[in-house]
Amino acid sequence: MTVFDDAPTVESARLRLRAQRLDDFPEILRVWTNPETTRFIGGTPQSEELVWMRFLRKTGHWRMLGYGYWTVEEKDTGRFVGEAGFGEFKRDIAPSIKGEPEIGWAMAPEAQGKGYATEAARAAIEWGDGRFDADRMSCIIAVGNTPSIKVAKKCGFDVTAETDFHGDRSYILHRPIPKR
Repeated sequence: MTVFDDAPTVESARLRLRAQRLDDFPEILRVWTNPETTRFIGGTPQSEELVWMRFLRKTGHWRMLGYGYWTVEEKDTGRFVGEAGFGEFKRDIAPSIKGEPEIGWAMAPEAQGKGYATEAARAAIEWGDGRFDADRMSCIIAVGNTPSIKVAKKCGFDVTAETDFHGDRSYILHRPIPKR
């Protein structure tokens, strides 16, 4: 796998997935301090400190692993709509997903309900299918997070297990990675 100093740009019909930049942090902070965003991801809005650590962790993936998270923006306007990408977070859950690229996404409240999460996830998956050596990719979604479960299923993920993730009942979903 190629390791990048910065994320490559990936485009879909309406969206651009590009490297996260320092000037994205205020928008990312706005997303992760919003109760609607965090309702199913940890349950409470996050502090600036935690969002900063999340931001650094996601951008650091590119340098260490050759994949990570992108900022998602509208191609036509350049407007921030969220973030999406892959991580290896060494999660302490059973069954383990260590070693599997884990996809995730979070859209700004005003960008939800427009199909952006599905479009961004599909663009990321298409990019990942051509690069990952693993047999499958995974995602973790809280049992009550119906919108994200729908996104995952539209992208070819199936529920393979239920687990306790930081005190929340969550599904582990998998999608096979086509052999190259």
